Amino acid sequence: MANQGRLWQVNANGFLVNDAKKENLTPQYQAVIDDVIQAYRDHIDNEIHSIYVTGSVPRGLAVEGQSDLDMFAVLEYYTEPELVMQDWIPEAEQTIAEKHDCVSNVQMETWIHGWLLHDPTEFSVSAFILRTHAVCVWGADMSPDVTAYQFSKRETRLAIANDDIVQIDPDIEEAIEEIELDDSADNIRYWCKRICKNMIHAMFGLVMVDEFVHTRDIDVSVKYILKHYPDKRPDVEQAVNYIQSPTKSKQELLDFLNAFGQWLIDECDTWLDEHNPDRYLEYQFEYDEES
Repeated sequence: MANQGRLWQVNANGFLVNDAKKENLTPQYQAVIDDVIQAYRDHIDNEIHSIYVTGSVPRGLAVEGQSDLDMFAVLEYYTEPELVMQDWIPEAEQTIAEKHDCVSNVQMETWIHGWLLHDPTEFSVSAFILRTHAVCVWGADMSPDVTAYQFSKRETRLAIANDDIVQIDPDIEEAIEEIELDDSADNIRYWCKRICKNMIHAMFGLVMVDEFVHTRDIDVSVKYILKHYPDKRPDVEQAVNYIQSPTKSKQELLDFLNAFGQWLIDECDTWLDEHNPDRYLEYQFEYDEES
């Protein structure tokens, strides 16, 4: 895998720094972003508070023709989320991706306002992404109102790691169920890439707390994973290969998930027994105010 990623920076006070910047939205990617914004506004304009782009594009790490474009719209605080239309999104994603060959896929989500302004004793991955991974491209930016994350605190690192670790068992179960239900080549390749990314993220979570580092970039994650799990190199490298070139073989993917996937589930259960025995999805901890 080409070295494309990097670690998140931490400032002098130990807080994670958001390295997503508007200046990284070059004209070719801005054109895709503009189409996504227009699609949101065409369908749910009155329900949108603000729109954001996250992932490799705003970090200046996108690989033309290979990277996804990840965007989300935050709904207005008064909106009833179950009443907001969502059925138009898959077609919009496909249409926009086919129009712009600089991206391999377009991901569009809608986020509830309350996910961001949350209980201060619980970790919210949505608030975390907004504060540390995203840039606002339409509407009023909510990130200044979202809690900063003091990465130098062990509890913060545990909370970040937990988000991937606590979900890997149901994630793998979902992937297996989905490819059993639909064994078309396209569906198998989709779930292969998706679950292998999740597995690498979860495995990185197992080592990031003591390494004092944070990344969502696969190539950087793998370096730290192999430092702690050198005997798992063949499986980790296979997962990376599946992310780059997903298999269309149902049995091949099932064999991988039932072997390496089960090992990872057991390893994550051991971590959870120590750090999150109640299996909270939103890790319980206290925030510090940024200074």
